[in-house]
Amino acid sequence: MNPNDNEAEIIIKDLILFVIKHLGIMILAGLLIGGGLGANKIIQRVKTNDVLDASTKLNDSETDIQYELRVQNIERARFLVDMISNINDQIENERNYIADSIYMQIDAEDVYQSTAQITLTLEKNDTNGIDDALFSAYEREVKAGSFLEVYAKKIGKKADYVRELVSFSSSPAANTIISVDSDVSRVGSMYISVIGPSRDFCDEVMELVINEVKKVYGDLNDSVAPHSLYVVGIQQIQKTDNNIRDGQISQTGKIDTLQKQIVAYNESLDKIAYDLDLTDKEEILEYFETHKEVSVDGIPTETSERNVSRWKMIKPGIKWAAVGFAAGVFIGAVIAALCYIFGKKIYTQAQFFGVFTSIRKIGVLTPSGKRSKFVRMLDKKSEDDTSMTEENNRKLISANYHNLTREYGKVLVTGTGAIKAMDEAVKALGLKGDYKPDIFSNPDILSTISDYDAVVLMEQRKVSVIKTVTNEISLINNSGTPIIGAIII
Repeated sequence: MNPNDNEAEIIIKDLILFVIKHLGIMILAGLLIGGGLGANKIIQRVKTNDVLDASTKLNDSETDIQYELRVQNIERARFLVDMISNINDQIENERNYIADSIYMQIDAEDVYQSTAQITLTLEKNDTNGIDDALFSAYEREVKAGSFLEVYAKKIGKKADYVRELVSFSSSPAANTIISVDSDVSRVGSMYISVIGPSRDFCDEVMELVINEVKKVYGDLNDSVAPHSLYVVGIQQIQKTDNNIRDGQISQTGKIDTLQKQIVAYNESLDKIAYDLDLTDKEEILEYFETHKEVSVDGIPTETSERNVSRWKMIKPGIKWAAVGFAAGVFIGAVIAALCYIFGKKIYTQAQFFGVFTSIRKIGVLTPSGKRSKFVRMLDKKSEDDTSMTEENNRKLISANYHNLTREYGKVLVTGTGAIKAMDEAVKALGLKGDYKPDIFSNPDILSTISDYDAVVLMEQRKVSVIKTVTNEISLINNSGTPIIGAIII
């Protein structure tokens, strides 16, 4: 029965019940921590509202110069907050573009490109500027037209992400003059290029562009000037494009640049918070969330919580009070659990027999002292109490003690509980045998243990120390006399 020969057990149910027993202390801890955090937050909020309210002076002691400097800091802070908001929107847009755009998905080492040359001939027309007007009209339709909307929707992309991959250039018709049968015609060229991540993409978009040019041709031929179009050819190439690589790197670099700007603005906000004697910039951000700048008769001003509701001032305190309450209850539960697991004393009967697994349970007396109905209920669930009356419980323990000790001649009852409590328990149970408590206070008992046929331990919850009981069991085992069980009082 060496306790070191058996591994101690932690009974999860008993641990949970032990923690729940201390629910009152846990709630008290939660109220203290929650109340402190909530009150502190409300005080901070009131102070913040007063400091950041640019409409009035803080008090009579604030000079006009101090007031003006405070207002300047407030205006500067609002500007920085607006800039941070705008930059955050830009960063979000950049991230969406990088994730969704076709351009960013192109492999710069494997770029596909289709380039079409279309000639434009002005027949018998020497009007200066007509060719430029036609080129501009075609360019406008190609780059800003809506003909790519259906295709973009088909591939699940924005039309702008397709349009940006289409480029347009031209050479003036005045560059070339052709004379045929004494007739003079001016010829110029349009060059339309499409880049993309695949050959199919480039071919499909190029086909749509050329069809759009042919469609627009009829209107421009009538409304601007007679002319003819001819598709000279479409060149398809696959290449490495360093410009695309640089463009992609530049696009991703924008996010880093914008984030650095936000860091700089936040540092400036921290400086302003320090100058205004506030905790940090978070107080400024929270204030501006509920105090939006408005305009009255064209004059910028801001809404004031004083004219809205005091609830907005109290609400953050309630939030922090709830967080503090939850934290306090959790901390109380953790402390109770640690006391159960690593504490010096024995708190429950299940804990005792979980630590000393080689010791048989003879019986457990009803806990002494005043207890609430809630604690009594938990004690019954942990078997530290019973539904039986105290008298019947004592009779049951006495009978079990008699049955276990009847084969032994001399029985020693000892333990490390409180002497008075053990005296009363022995008398109430009517135990037969020699009752000699606490071998550590009376070491002479140890020398006589070998004269007994058996030993029964009597240990008390919240009094007996685990280490002391361990030493007690070890000393008794050294005498050779068996320990037949324990009674928990």
